[in-house]
Amino acid sequence: MTGLRWLWHELTRPRGPVSHRFHRAHRRSESGVALLLVLTSVLFLTVIATDIAFSATTRLRLAAHQRDEAKAEYLAQTGVGMYQLILSASKAIGKNPMFKQVEEMLGIDLGDALWQMIPSINSEMMRMIFVTDGDVEDVATEGMTDEQIAASREETGMERNFLDFDGDFTAEVTDEDRKINVAKFTATNRADLQQDPTAVKLYALMSGNRVCPDQYAMYGAAQFNTEEREDLDKWFYDRNLERWELIGNLADWTDPDTSRVYDGGAEESVYQNLDRDPYLPKNAAFDTLEEMRLVDLWNRDDVWEKYGSNLTVYGSGKVNVNTAECPIMWALLKSYLTPQPNDAQASQLLQQIQQQKALIGSFPDPNSFVTFLTSLGVTVDPKMKQAIHTDSKVFRVTSSGQVGDSIVTVDAVIDYRKSATGRVVYWRVR
Repeated sequence: MTGLRWLWHELTRPRGPVSHRFHRAHRRSESGVALLLVLTSVLFLTVIATDIAFSATTRLRLAAHQRDEAKAEYLAQTGVGMYQLILSASKAIGKNPMFKQVEEMLGIDLGDALWQMIPSINSEMMRMIFVTDGDVEDVATEGMTDEQIAASREETGMERNFLDFDGDFTAEVTDEDRKINVAKFTATNRADLQQDPTAVKLYALMSGNRVCPDQYAMYGAAQFNTEEREDLDKWFYDRNLERWELIGNLADWTDPDTSRVYDGGAEESVYQNLDRDPYLPKNAAFDTLEEMRLVDLWNRDDVWEKYGSNLTVYGSGKVNVNTAECPIMWALLKSYLTPQPNDAQASQLLQQIQQQKALIGSFPDPNSFVTFLTSLGVTVDPKMKQAIHTDSKVFRVTSSGQVGDSIVTVDAVIDYRKSATGRVVYWRVR
């Protein structure tokens, strides 16, 4: 306050006598007030101008980001669209009588082979191939220059170059039929649950000390007890989890009744006692895979990270033995071979199945797979034929578009069971 008083005093103090015949002598001059007003006005206008400039710059950047985000989303949709074309072509080839003879000669399913030959699409890699005539080693190491990117967008003999767009996109496809479908449970009590086909496969997936073919080939049966094995019993024990409770909770979420399958009681009691935002079990089929995160115990990150990638809610419920990975194949062998193989035997069978697929390409039908297992000296439950197939019809496409710093990802699930062009049953933009 003292400083303001001093400033006011300095600006308004007399500046000396003013002599004029029409004015009283010794009048005080207060020209400092005008100076103060001018300075204040300049300061005020500067603040306003700065704020306007900052707001304009911010709005411009937001608009540019929204523009890039919109472009990135459309690029991501382009990746999904390209795979829809590839998948539709695959299914058309599989139904063409002319290709059936070729398939019989080669012993492979051409319809399923096409999409597997193109597991990913990368427009940046296309640019590299376009501007380097296939020699991409240096470009992949150092990255593309602005001149090379511009060259990849130049006009060709076509009306417009396919790569003439800002940014890039990457897309990949996997089939949902390689997973265990948890959309259908028939059990209403614990005894029935332990006989339910879906529950049996899930329990097998969660059981044993699994060793996949690459590990088995490395260590062999003699060293099966190596620490490299995946000891699932210990994993559940350390987390105080019970397998049948996990499976029962999935059944409770989808069944129409209100009683818990695993240990009785009311289903809603588990969810109404939540610390915040309690809810009720759905008592209907899953609409999306992410919905499983609402189920008790499956909302735990460690459980979801362990098993979420092996489960699906789309498709017929049958497993494609040509594309299924080690954990799912392990579950099938444990579920449908009698007597049930021990862990070492199951791992050895997995290795032999992998070697056979490398030799013949793929199994043409469920009968050929069961016949091969029988030739290995094991007894196969007849129900296995109804639980497997060799032709995938439901696919998940994950496509990401990037323009500048904006990245948009589209997840799509496409069902070809009843449509030649595919029916989109799930679409998520993130």
